[in-house]
Amino acid sequence: MRERQKLLNRLSEIRKAIEELSSREVKQALLIIMLQLDLDETNNDAKADVYESLKELYNELLVPKSIRLPCELDTAATTIHIVFGDSMAGGLKLAIKQQGYTDTNKVISLHDRFSMGPLWQLDKEAGRLNRSQWFRDNINDGYDDVDNDGAESYYRILTEQMAGIPDQASIVIWSGNNAYEQVGLRYAVYLLRNRRNGLFVFNAGEVCNRRFNHSNRSIDYSHTGEIPHEKLQVIFGEIEEGGPIAYETRHILEREWLALAQHHDVLRIWNGEQILNVDENYFDSYLLETVEKLHNERSNQDFIKAARIIGEALGYCDQYIGDSYFEYRLRNLIYKGELEIKGVPRAMRYYSVRRK
Repeated sequence: MRERQKLLNRLSEIRKAIEELSSREVKQALLIIMLQLDLDETNNDAKADVYESLKELYNELLVPKSIRLPCELDTAATTIHIVFGDSMAGGLKLAIKQQGYTDTNKVISLHDRFSMGPLWQLDKEAGRLNRSQWFRDNINDGYDDVDNDGAESYYRILTEQMAGIPDQASIVIWSGNNAYEQVGLRYAVYLLRNRRNGLFVFNAGEVCNRRFNHSNRSIDYSHTGEIPHEKLQVIFGEIEEGGPIAYETRHILEREWLALAQHHDVLRIWNGEQILNVDENYFDSYLLETVEKLHNERSNQDFIKAARIIGEALGYCDQYIGDSYFEYRLRNLIYKGELEIKGVPRAMRYYSVRRK
C-alpha cells in the first residue's frame, strides 16, 4: 500500500511538471530525445550515454521553473560556451559530450528571444518587467506561465553566473547572421563587461558554409540552432583559431547594446551588417501575401489553418523570425479586419483564417 502511494505521488509530481512546460520547452525536450536516439544503436557506450542524458533531462524538468538555473558552472572549467536558444544548447552539449569534454566545457544558454519584445532598460528591473508583460500580452506560446518573479529571478541568476565564470576559462559566444543571435551577442558582451577572460565570437553558420557547402549542394543555416550536432563536432576545433576579440571590439559591442536598450521597439531584423529596429507590423504585408498565395494555389477562398500559413511564411522568409511572432501578427491582422477567422486563437493549431 505504501509503495502504491509512493508511486501515485511520483506520478502526480511528473504530471505537474509536464503541465508547467511551455510549448517551447516541450519542443526542446523532444529535440534532445531525438538527438540522443539518433546515436549508433550498435554502440553499447552510446546506449549508456542515451540513458544518462535522458535521466539528466528528466531530473531537470522536474525542477520548478522558478528555481531552474541556466546552467551549473564548474570552477575547473576551461571553456564556457554562451549560446542562444534551447536547440543550440542541446546540440552543443551533445557534441561536447561525444568528444569527451564534458568536465572542461560548460554551456550557458540564454533563452530570451532578442529579436522581438522591448529591450528598453533590460539591465533594470523596470525594463525586465516591461518586457515580461509585453510577452504575456502578445505572444501565445505559454510565456504567460512565467510570472514576474520567475522572469526577474532568471535575469538575476544569469547575471550572477556571468560574474561567476572562472578567471582561467575562455568564453565562446556562438552567434549567427540573424537579429536574434546578434542582439544576444551584444547583450552577453555587456553582461561580461567586467570580465577579463579571453572572449571569442564564433559564427558557426559561416564556418559550416565554408566547410560543407559545394556547388552542387548547399545549406544555409538561418540560425545556429539548426546546425546538426555532427557538424558541430567537426567544426569544434576551429573555435579559437581567430583568437579572442580585441577590447576595443568588446567596447563597440557594449555600446551597441546600450543603444538598443534605449528603444521601445519590439521587432529587430539583421541586414547583413547591422541590427535594425523596425515597426512591429514590418511582416504584416508579407503574411497577407502568404495567405493570398495559398488561396491561389488552392484556387479557392476557403479557410486555411493558421499553422499552415505560419509554416509557409517561415519557410520563405529571409529573416530568422520565430513562429510565435508571426502568430502574434496574424492575430493582429484579424483584429484589423484584414482576415476572417474560424476557431479560437489560443494557439495557431486551433484556428483558421482567410482573406476578407
